[in-house]
Amino acid sequence: MDGGAVPVHLDADTPPFTLAELPPETLAAMMSPDPGTVVDDVRVTPIRYAWGSPATAGLWRVEVGGHCGDRRVSARYFVKLLRHLSRWPLLHTLPEPSRSVFAQRRNWRIELDMYESGIGAVLPPGMRTPVLHHVRREGEDYLGLWWEFIDVDPAPWSLDDFARTAFLLGRLAARRAEGEPVNDSLPEVCHLPWPAPGLRVFVQHRVMAVDVPKLQNPSNWHSAPVATALEELGDAGLPEDLSRLAERVPALLDRLDELPQTYAHGDASPQNLLIPREDRATRVVIDWGLEKLLPIGFDLGQLLIGLAHADELWAEALPSLERAIVPAYCEGLTEERYRLDESIVREGFVRSLICRSALSAIPFPDPAQQPVGHTTMLNRLRLSRYLVDLAATLD
Repeated sequence: MDGGAVPVHLDADTPPFTLAELPPETLAAMMSPDPGTVVDDVRVTPIRYAWGSPATAGLWRVEVGGHCGDRRVSARYFVKLLRHLSRWPLLHTLPEPSRSVFAQRRNWRIELDMYESGIGAVLPPGMRTPVLHHVRREGEDYLGLWWEFIDVDPAPWSLDDFARTAFLLGRLAARRAEGEPVNDSLPEVCHLPWPAPGLRVFVQHRVMAVDVPKLQNPSNWHSAPVATALEELGDAGLPEDLSRLAERVPALLDRLDELPQTYAHGDASPQNLLIPREDRATRVVIDWGLEKLLPIGFDLGQLLIGLAHADELWAEALPSLERAIVPAYCEGLTEERYRLDESIVREGFVRSLICRSALSAIPFPDPAQQPVGHTTMLNRLRLSRYLVDLAATLD
């Protein structure tokens, strides 16, 4: 901390936090409007996250303590360090030209841009954004965001939680449908033709350029972790089925372009729609994803498989969730007087889910990543089979 008088307790793996640090006087002003407030203790705890997340350089829980006269004051913050995509340590793993396109993308700061655009006023009742207390800008390539710390309810998501979330996402999609005036205030990056990442750009430069070559490499399927799990499942046809599904992707994308379009959250997994401990009916919206117009129903894909992709939900649970979230989303659309046949919503949901996620669920062994456990591999293979079979329902 600037000034050197305040003890800061840092774990060994938190050096990037220095790019998001704030001086004691700034923290004091954030904690209390009283000018006599003095900060005397700052504790920083790293938060685990997907290390490969391109724009995220670090996450921390920061607990600040101080005093104002004889009165103790304290506060907690969720601190996120964003970085320009050219600073991503794994950028070199992308093939050209995808690497160059990716590094030029301007959406690395979309979380701040969406907040400053006033998206909170567009959210339906039952959704809100967290409070942003401070932004630290470190040069042109880093942003430290000091957010409200959300005390998340630790209870597992129930079927009702998924259905309510789908309902709220449907209301949000209706409010942000193509042509709605609220979209005029969206950040500039949402209206750029290139290289702002819509679904097609993401699929072309991530799924087809990175994930499909892994699927089509026989040595990956013969590696011990994958081969052992695949044999246990008795699903010898999965590699060929996924390869055939990859061939269908261009046609799936073409059809998605013909469906009704809306701005969506873009990465609406349960991890990004937080349920506060004090109010399970509310969803606190974080980590906005793809910022271009997307097919109706798009957000249901990540809502459905987000926890399974994070190994927090078994693939066997997905069919019952699927049956609950599609009609709930349609109810949300209707609540906003935006009426579509459920079959259209389901088509947009399934086709976009297949394009975005069906070919990237298997964690093939990678020397740069931690080894994947047998249970995780089994679940991801089951998830892949579920998505292959889900794609077959489109026929």
